[in-house]
Amino acid sequence: MNSLKNNKPTYNKNMKLELRIFICFAITIAYVTYVDLCNSQEQTPVIIPEQVAGGFEIRLQNDYDNERLELTQTLDEALTYLKRYSMHHEDLFVYDLATGMQVGSSGNGNGVIYTGAN
Repeated sequence: MNSLKNNKPTYNKNMKLELRIFICFAITIAYVTYVDLCNSQEQTPVIIPEQVAGGFEIRLQNDYDNERLELTQTLDEALTYLKRYSMHHEDLFVYDLATGMQVGSSGNGNGVIYTGAN
């Protein structure tokens, strides 16, 4: 196996190959053990309860745009926003986020309020 040439140990090619195989085998065993340990731990899924979004959303909706402009907590805040900007836009709509229903629009600057289903 080892021979001494000029007082330096030399290794034959077979021993180097055996060492590489042993190292690969050790790494493989360590990896399999690690994966098995990770998978054996009991993992319980985390369930997040669904939260209903509250408040009101003011959207600009026309042939070119469909974007959220503002979120408000109350209908009064949404209507105030609608009254302020309805003279500049006829395409503002207010939606109740809890139900998804349209509750107001700038409809020709009137600030139309919808009370029923649309």
